[in-house]
Amino acid sequence: MLNKIITVYAITDDLLKAIGHHEDCRREMSDAEIITTALMAAMFFNGNHSLACTCMKDHNLIPNM
Repeated sequence: MLNKIITVYAITDDLLKAIGHHEDCRREMSDAEIITTALMAAMFFNGNHSLACTCMKDHNLIPNM
């Protein structure tokens, strides 16, 4: 599962950079991290965003979760 999470993050981050996406300067998490968490909720936790956030935080995948 961790390999899939890292792969999804890398692809999402690259796609956002490729389309020229600019992030807000006041953010605490990157948009790629937010999108990855939402996708992980859908893929592994039956859409439960809270469980996905807990998993990402427990595995130290997103430092500011």
